[in-house]
Amino acid sequence: MSNDLDLNAGLPFLDDTIYEPLGAELFQLTLTRRNKAEIFEYALSTLSSSQRKSASVIANLHKWDPSVASLFTQRSFDTILNTPFRLIFPNSSLQSFEETGLYVRQYIAVSYCWRSPEFLSDDYRRHGDWPISKPFVDAILEDKDHPREGIWMDQLCIDQGSTEDKLRSVAAMDVIYKSCIRLVVLLEDVTLDTVEIELVKGRGFGDRKPVLSRKPGPSEASALISFYEKVNRARWWDRAWCFHEFNVNEPWSDKRQCNEIHNATFIIGAVGGKTIKMKWFTLSSIMVEALNVLLEESGHAVSAFKGQNIFIGVDRGDKFKDGWHASLMARYNGVAGKGCSQMPDRLSIMINMCGLGLAYAGGAIKSMDDFLYIGVLLALAAGEAYPMTTFDGTHASLNGKPTWLNHRTTTEFTVVRRFQGNSLNSVYRISPQKITLDLVFFSNMWESIDFTHMRATYAVFPETIPTTTPDNHYQGHFLDAMVSNHPDELYEEIRRTFLAGCVSNGYNFTARLWKQLQHNVVIPTYDTGNYKDLAPNPVLLTAARRLLEQLLPITSLLSLPSPEIFSLQDAHLFITWLTDPRSIYYIFFTVNIRFGRQLDDLAFLTSKKMVEGFEKQCTKNLRLAIPKDLINESCMGLRVWILQPKGESEWRLVGKALLLGEGDLMDIVKRKQGHDAKDEGESDTLWIERATVGG
Repeated sequence: MSNDLDLNAGLPFLDDTIYEPLGAELFQLTLTRRNKAEIFEYALSTLSSSQRKSASVIANLHKWDPSVASLFTQRSFDTILNTPFRLIFPNSSLQSFEETGLYVRQYIAVSYCWRSPEFLSDDYRRHGDWPISKPFVDAILEDKDHPREGIWMDQLCIDQGSTEDKLRSVAAMDVIYKSCIRLVVLLEDVTLDTVEIELVKGRGFGDRKPVLSRKPGPSEASALISFYEKVNRARWWDRAWCFHEFNVNEPWSDKRQCNEIHNATFIIGAVGGKTIKMKWFTLSSIMVEALNVLLEESGHAVSAFKGQNIFIGVDRGDKFKDGWHASLMARYNGVAGKGCSQMPDRLSIMINMCGLGLAYAGGAIKSMDDFLYIGVLLALAAGEAYPMTTFDGTHASLNGKPTWLNHRTTTEFTVVRRFQGNSLNSVYRISPQKITLDLVFFSNMWESIDFTHMRATYAVFPETIPTTTPDNHYQGHFLDAMVSNHPDELYEEIRRTFLAGCVSNGYNFTARLWKQLQHNVVIPTYDTGNYKDLAPNPVLLTAARRLLEQLLPITSLLSLPSPEIFSLQDAHLFITWLTDPRSIYYIFFTVNIRFGRQLDDLAFLTSKKMVEGFEKQCTKNLRLAIPKDLINESCMGLRVWILQPKGESEWRLVGKALLLGEGDLMDIVKRKQGHDAKDEGESDTLWIERATVGG
C-alpha cells in the first residue's frame, strides 16, 4: 500500500446511477453522491461528530512520533461520498426500477468468510458469479424484503483489481455496515441436522421467554450441545473483518434488538445441501441455553460462546459524548485475537470500530508488535492511559530491540472501562524503544505486611475464608461456574494477607481504601452486565462486626475519625467484596508502601508483576514511580512502574503493580513544591521528575 493516495480527493461526480451487467444473473448499480448521502446519513453524522477528536489524535501523534502521524489521514464526509459504492441485484429486480428510476433506498450487507485452502471442502462449488454456493445465494435472495433492496458483498462490490478502490472501501467499511437495513451472516462451514434445526422452533422474535426458565429433556439437551459445538467452531467468529462487520452494525442498539427487520439474519448450512435462517436473537438464545446444559453436565466452567465476545467492551452510544469515550484498547485486543491475512487491515478495523475519523494510509506492518505500537499510540493520543497500566512480564520487540511497550495481559481482554478523553499532558516524546514523560517517584520501596497481624485475621475468620459467589441475573447460569470453580483454600493466604494489611494499617486507611474500591472498582466493573449489584452476604455479618472490633481499638487511641466513615454496613460490603472471586486480581501479592510522613500515609501495592526472570536479579537500586497523568486514577490497572536505573534520568521498566488506598499524592507533591518541604518532613517522600524509560 502507498500513503500517497489522497482519500479525500474528488472522483468524477455522478449525476446518474451507473448500471452495469454482472454475468448472466446479476446487474450492478454504482450510486450517485446524492443517493449515498441519503443512505449513509446516520453513519455520516456519527463520523462527523468525531472530527475534532480525530484532529486532536493527529496533533498528539505529530508531537510524540511524527513518523506514526504520517501513516494516517483524516476521513470525513467527503472521504465516504468520494468512494464508489456499488450494489448488486438479480436481473429479475431490474423491472422494479422502471417507475422510480435507478435510485436505491435500502440494502442488506453480507458478512462471510472468503474461500481459502483451509476453509470449506475441496468439492465446494461457487454459484455463477457469486463467491458462495447456490443454497446460500438462494437464502440471501429470499431474505430481501423488496426487489429494489440492494445487496452489498465485498468481493462483488469492490473492484478487486484496483488498489485504490480497495483502500477507499476499507476506509468506508464501518459506514457501509452501519447503514444497511440488515446484516446477513453466512456460516457455510456448519451443517445442522434435522434435530438441531428443530431447536429454532419456539425461539423466534415473538417467543421472548427467559431462555433458562425451563430444563430441557435429555434429547433436547443433546441437540443443544451438538448445535453449540458446531456453531461455535464456525470460522466466522475468529475472523477480524467479521468481528468488525458485526460490531459496527451496532447489534446492541434498540434498532437492531427490537425490530425483527433490522436484527441480523444468520444463514447456516443444513443437511441435504439446504440452509436454515434464524435471527441473531434466536441463535444467541440457543447458544446460552446450550452453555447452561454443558455446565450442568460437566460441573465446571466451559469455553464461552464466541459470539458473546463480540459484544463485550463495545460502546453502546456515541463514542465521543459527554467527555467519556469507549476504550480504543478494547478494540485493539479484540482485533488482535482474530485472524486477518493483511496486517494493515487490523489497524483499519481498530480505527473503524473506535469511530475515529481517521484512515490508515501507510504501508506494510511487519509484525504484531508493530501493530501493538501503533495501536497503543492511537489510544494514548486519544487520551486513554490504559496502555500505560498493562503488563504480562514481557516487552514487545521493535526493530529487533526491546521496548518500553508491554504486551497485553490477555489475548482477547475486551472489557476495558471507558476513559475521559483528556490529553496526556505529561508525555513528551515516544519512540519504538523509549518514552519520555513526567513520573512521580517514591523514595520508599515496598515492605511486607507485618505478619503479627495475621493472628488478628483469625478473630475475623476463625476458619478458612469462604468464597461469596456473585449474584447474576441467571441463577444456575454458566457464569456461576466461571467465577467460582476454585476451592477456598486456593485463595486463603491471598485474602488473609490483604485483610492483615487492613488491620495493620488501621481504621482510617481501610475506610479510605474501601471508598476508592467502591467508586473505582465495584460500581463501574462489578455492578454491571450479567451480574447484579454487589450486595452484602448475610453469612458474613459476624465477620464484619469482628473486623470493626479489630480496627477501632487501634485507631481510637490515635483520635482518628469516628465510625461513621466506615460503618458496619460498609464493613459488611467490604468483607463481601474481599470474598468475591472477581477481587483476586486486586488483592494478590499485598505489600505496603509509605508515601508520606503521617502515620496513615500508607498504601497497598498489589498484583506486582516483574519482567520474566527478573526476580532472581538484584533489586537494590529499584525505584517505584507513577506516570503523572495517572496520579489521580485510583485503582486503575498496574499504574506503578518498577524501574531500574540505566543512566542519568534514564530507566529500564522491569515491572508494574497496582496501587490501592493511597491518599492525595499530588497534595504532598504540591506542598513540597510550594513550601520548605524539609520543615514538613516530606522532602524525600515524593517528587516529580522528567524521565526516559525503555525496555
